[in-house]
Parts: sequence; structure tokens; C-alpha cells
Amino acid sequence: MKAIEIETIIREGKFRQNLDLIKQAAQKYEGKEIIVIFKRKYKKRSNYQNSFYWGVWIPILQRAIHETWGEIRSAEDVHDIIKMNCNYEEKINEETGSFIRVPQSSTKLNTYEWENEFKQKIRQFALDFFNVVLPEPNEQLKIDM
Repeated sequence: MKAIEIETIIREGKFRQNLDLIKQAAQKYEGKEIIVIFKRKYKKRSNYQNSFYWGVWIPILQRAIHETWGEIRSAEDVHDIIKMNCNYEEKINEETGSFIRVPQSSTKLNTYEWENEFKQKIRQFALDFFNVVLPEPNEQLKIDM
């Protein structure tokens, strides 16, 4: 059975919204061991943030990869490179001490994680690896001619 997510509000230690749905979900798992996760709800990133990322940063990084590696990479390839270097979970082999990076989906990031963590990692990655400064939406790009 898939996980069930129900939005609610807690006041005075009690669920104050969607109580009927919470009860129905509990009934579906009757007699089963479950995990209850409480996680604060945040806004997802906006369409503007998403458009800026795909329309400005990805093309800049495509050009940087071309100039650095001599390779033309698709927008999806560049996004995968970013996830591998800026949005990943490390899985460690306890016996050998070796680890691998497992890329995580950026669609699950809330606005805070997107703005204050992921974007900063991308900007640092671009600067360190490609010597490229990625602009913020309100910044004017400087073009040397």
C-alpha cells in the first residue's frame, strides 16, 4: 500500500483539520506496523523560481560545460550533474568505508531548501568547478566584450 499524506493543523496537541481522513487512513493500516512522520509543511518552489533555474542557470552551465569539457550536454544532463554534486544523499558501506552519492529529486525541496541551501550549493559548484558566477534573478549580467 502506498503512503498516505494528509495535511492537518495541530492546536493544543490535537489534530484540528481533516480528522475524518486521518481516522480513515488509520483504519486502512489496522493491525499493521506503521511509521508516523510529522513534518512541517512549506511552500513548494514557485513557477518563477523553476523557470529562472531552467531558463537562465541551466543554459549558463551548458555553455560552461561546453567551454570546459568541449561537450554539448542536454538541459537534463546538466540538471543530473547538479543533483549529483549539490543535492544528494551519501550511502556508506560500513565494512569498507567507501560511499556513493545518490542524487535526490529537487522537486521535493521546499522554498527554504531551494533558496537557502540548493541554490547556494549550485552557485558554489559553478564557481569552483567552472569559474562561473550564476546571477540572481534581480542581478544584471555583465558581459565582457
